[in-house]
Amino acid sequence: MNNKHTATSRQFFQTLTICICLLFAGTYSAKASDRDHRQYDYVLILNSYNESAPWSNSITSPIMHKISELKDIDAYIEHLNLFMVNDSVMVDRFPQMLLNKYGKTPPKLLVLLGSMSMIFREEIKEMWGDVSILVCDSDPYIYTEEYYRKQDVTTPENKIHVDSLRDDYNITFMHTPAYLKESVKLMTRMIPNMKKLIFLGDGIYPNPEYNKQLKNIIARDFPYLQYQFISSYNYTLPELYNALRNADKETGVLVSTWFAETLTSQQMLINAYRSLSSISSPLFSIRYAGMDDGGMVGGYMYNEKIFINELLRNVSQILNGKPAREIPFFVPADAHPTFNYTTLVNKGLNPKLCPQNSIFYDKPENFLKKYIWVITGIFITLLLIALIQQKRIQMLKELRRVQKQEFENQIKYTNLIDNMPILYMKEKVIRNENGNIVETIFCDVNRFFETCFRKKENIIGKKGSELFPESMTEFTHFMETALREKRSITFPYYFKDVDTFYDIVLSPSLEEDTIDMFCLDSTELHNAQQMLSSTNHKLSLALEIANIIPWKWNLKEHSILCDINRPIIMTAMPGEIKEEQLSVSDEQYFSKIIKEDRPRVMQAFHDLIEGKINKVKEEYRVLNKGKNGRKIDWVEAQATIETRDEQNRPLTLVGSSLVITDRKRMEEELMSAKDRAEESNRLKSAFLANMSHEIRTPLNAIIGFSNILASTEEEQEKQEYINIIESNNTLLLQLISDILDLSKIEAGTLEFSYSNIDLNDMIKEVENITKCRMEGSGVQLIAETPLSSCFIRTEKNRLMQVINNFLTNAIKFTQKGSITFGYEIRDKMLYFHVTDTGCGIPANKKDSIFGRFVKLNSFAQGTGLGLSICRTIIEHMNGTIGVESEEGKGSTFWFTIPYQPARLSEKKAEEFQPITVQKDKLTILIAEDNESNYRLFQSILRKEYSLIHAWDGQEAIEKFKEHRPQIILMDINMPRMDGYEATKEIRKLSADVPIIAITAFAYASDEQRVLENGFDGYMSKPINAPLLKQQIASILQKRIIFL
Repeated sequence: MNNKHTATSRQFFQTLTICICLLFAGTYSAKASDRDHRQYDYVLILNSYNESAPWSNSITSPIMHKISELKDIDAYIEHLNLFMVNDSVMVDRFPQMLLNKYGKTPPKLLVLLGSMSMIFREEIKEMWGDVSILVCDSDPYIYTEEYYRKQDVTTPENKIHVDSLRDDYNITFMHTPAYLKESVKLMTRMIPNMKKLIFLGDGIYPNPEYNKQLKNIIARDFPYLQYQFISSYNYTLPELYNALRNADKETGVLVSTWFAETLTSQQMLINAYRSLSSISSPLFSIRYAGMDDGGMVGGYMYNEKIFINELLRNVSQILNGKPAREIPFFVPADAHPTFNYTTLVNKGLNPKLCPQNSIFYDKPENFLKKYIWVITGIFITLLLIALIQQKRIQMLKELRRVQKQEFENQIKYTNLIDNMPILYMKEKVIRNENGNIVETIFCDVNRFFETCFRKKENIIGKKGSELFPESMTEFTHFMETALREKRSITFPYYFKDVDTFYDIVLSPSLEEDTIDMFCLDSTELHNAQQMLSSTNHKLSLALEIANIIPWKWNLKEHSILCDINRPIIMTAMPGEIKEEQLSVSDEQYFSKIIKEDRPRVMQAFHDLIEGKINKVKEEYRVLNKGKNGRKIDWVEAQATIETRDEQNRPLTLVGSSLVITDRKRMEEELMSAKDRAEESNRLKSAFLANMSHEIRTPLNAIIGFSNILASTEEEQEKQEYINIIESNNTLLLQLISDILDLSKIEAGTLEFSYSNIDLNDMIKEVENITKCRMEGSGVQLIAETPLSSCFIRTEKNRLMQVINNFLTNAIKFTQKGSITFGYEIRDKMLYFHVTDTGCGIPANKKDSIFGRFVKLNSFAQGTGLGLSICRTIIEHMNGTIGVESEEGKGSTFWFTIPYQPARLSEKKAEEFQPITVQKDKLTILIAEDNESNYRLFQSILRKEYSLIHAWDGQEAIEKFKEHRPQIILMDINMPRMDGYEATKEIRKLSADVPIIAITAFAYASDEQRVLENGFDGYMSKPINAPLLKQQIASILQKRIIFL
């Protein structure tokens, strides 16, 4: 069937090509004489499709109708049928045929239906220059000629977006998209239990691309649907009928264009879907075409009316002289489900399943709606006749009276509302489906409202949320109450925009769901109330909370009326205290003031009475009775003149007394705190200055020697530079550790983790490490362990930190001789010492040697923090620390801690199932989220082991399942899943694989937590390459059997 179809198609294309040539030739012979002498402008439409294509006809028809209404302009249509022409030579002749037919006079507007016509854009520009072009298509991309005519769906890489041609070509674009996903979704809604989708379309552009898109959409969003593409290139119409008749009710059919040829006439049948309307299965369409008379149920598509209106508007703008490139591209934004109601019902589909925003065509109106105006007219006519016959005269009189009364009332009401200094608003409320008020519409406002806010024409019909969004929540709440309870509601409100307080009155209007709102400006009243409240509040605070004692001094009677003695003497007295009991003589009042302060205070009041000053403010001490006898309080007194006599001499003074004993104490504490803060600031400045030097010094060596290391060729010199860099790395690491310890000391978070240890083993460990550091120095190191065994309970890490610090200082200041360190038991204390034969310490610096930032030699490396940190550690461990030294002969640094004997519990040897592996196939999984750190591991281990990298804990689990490595290096702090969680999950898969924790922490508590969470060991950062190799080799030796 396919071979026959291909042969017939080839014969048809040859015939079609000859016809097109004859068409252009005939047209040319008829028009050649006047092609360059046109009397009118013209519009040319190039249709890439057949003249019977419904989509192109839906666009050309309104354009031709529009042009027919205009004067002095013609319109021409050329149906190119480019998709059916396989002869490239013939396609290349089309531009010349256009030139022969229309000459060099460019059209006023060139409309291209289908983007394939844009393959002639260069020839069109050469013929007609910067002619305005309007392109309509479902695809905003332009492809090569071969792509449009080939049968596959591979999207070319050299496609061009229409927008990129706007500058070079005078072009605008109108998009007519096909909503494939929405169409499938609509079909699954309208066809219950739909299980299969059949897509009908021919094999020419763009149906192969639609087929590709539908496959992807169904696979991604509708995986439960079966899919079949029936093409006119593979099916004849009878075969198509048979396929559709066999489709069950759970199959949906989506129709595109169907160009097929008949077996008899070898001509093209256009819109074959019209002949499919007799099929019982409901047909859904991608385009509007076929909705009227093609038997299509409907589909998801853009609003064709809006598209046509926009099309005609663009045509008018271009014909009026506006360049096409200045017109924005049009993309439909209001696609809706669209149905032919009659076909929908005839196909047995339920209209109730249609979405709410559906558009229906041919939907019959019910009788009442269809004849509503006729029925209404008849009813009104009969009613009017009856009324006229019975009460015409009476009604007219009553009407005139009522109208007059209403008119007068309306005038009074309007004048009253407009002239009153109160804001008035009439608002209609809008409710949601639950009956709650969600919005208001302004219906009316008075003149005063216009004065304060906006003009009436800018208010009426507007939403409340647009004008006053901040007040909507509160106002709708009170409106709901007023309408529900049918009563007036009054509440205050502050309008921030105009900085005004209003008393709001809401009253239900006579109209349904309408509110009358009155707003009375109460700003002045509110401010007065606020001022009165503030004054009362301040006075209350002054007299009651602040314990201020008011008093009045009668200068004529030499008496002072106050309650200064009440808290001390009269508190326990029952009953009401009379004013006379609160009055004392001025002599008695001043007798309570301390003798040293009394002359100054009395002189100040004398100056006030004499008019030398206007106000008195003095602080002085007074004697009061306390629980434990007399006490001294500080008092602050303020006074001024209240009344004067006829000679302007003062008669009375008013003032207050405030006990400020606590304030004075706080001032003293603040002064002390200020001194301490200044001292702390001085120490901070010294710390920053010192740290700047101490950090930059090793960094300078590290950066400098790292830069010249690459250019050095001699191996001995390279090794020397490497040693210098490593030495300064160690120094910088120690400096950072000291700074971190200092910060923990300041914050009070220095960690101590006690455990049982073998002290002799610890001394041996320190000896071995220190000997490595002293290698080649010429100084002898001696370790003293007087007891054959010594098991104690202590903080091992902190103890080693102090001893190592002592040894580091001894190495630094000892050039020859020996360094001896060890311990001994003295009573109930352990005595540790480090003795050197170095330069010693001057006598004037021995007392300050354990202070912060103290350095004997400012040119020696160090921060001056080590001994200060050591003192803090020993004091926290309930010990003592000290130094014995003689300048030039050496020093002995010592400390003591409580002796707590302990027994070391015997550890039960762990039994592991050995793993058998070939030596050259050892694999290590490294879980590390930092690339630089992984590069370090890689440089250390890649020569001996196969490495696998995981970026986080989750990936480490997946890599372990995939590769089953023999050992794992697990970083603790990683994104997505940290090392603890990842180890927990891996232990579910394998209890034997060795896992080493890589952590930035190095305290005993961290080591304990690591070992309790399934790890076999840990390595602290920064990584020491020899130690790492040693630990891996040790674990492999115990756990791996090599073949």
